[in-house]
Amino acid sequence: MRAAVWRMAVPGVLLALLAGWYAWPEPAKPTVPVEQAQHRIEAELADVAGAFHPGLQWAEARYYNDPELTGFCGTSGCKKTGRAEMIANQAARVRITSERAHEPLDIVYALWAAKGYQVRREGWSVEVKGSGFTLWFVVGVNGCAEVRATLTDVTDVSDDQLLHGFAQGPQDYAAPCATVDDPYWSH
Repeated sequence: MRAAVWRMAVPGVLLALLAGWYAWPEPAKPTVPVEQAQHRIEAELADVAGAFHPGLQWAEARYYNDPELTGFCGTSGCKKTGRAEMIANQAARVRITSERAHEPLDIVYALWAAKGYQVRREGWSVEVKGSGFTLWFVVGVNGCAEVRATLTDVTDVSDDQLLHGFAQGPQDYAAPCATVDDPYWSH
């Protein structure tokens, strides 16, 4: 009789502990203030722009946010968590010829590696994935060079319709991309 009780009680207790552990709320991680996040992203964009000699002209960066949601969206259970992802895209105005396309990739790779990041190069792009941030640089077949910086766990400041967060800059940040002819990069 005792063995039967143990066979029933032990799995039941383990199941209850597992369910309790799964349902226990995680302590809230602090969020990064919007100004601090934007400053970090601006610093990364400025470092990329400053690494080029001769320099590239850059279009205005486009910032936007992706609020973190919980629950089943599309129903009444979807709620904002108070966290968002800040994303900035910036495009070079200067057209880069295919003969020189490896040079910008080498420059950005060296820059990010010197900062101690683990840089991954794949095709015509380089990427850094860190704890809470991502940096990505690409040279497209059209000669357009673009950089994207993403920071997670930023304080969400969007309204209930998920609008008006920290979006700023031109709607189409890449419209002026690869429109300027440069004596070095474009020939």
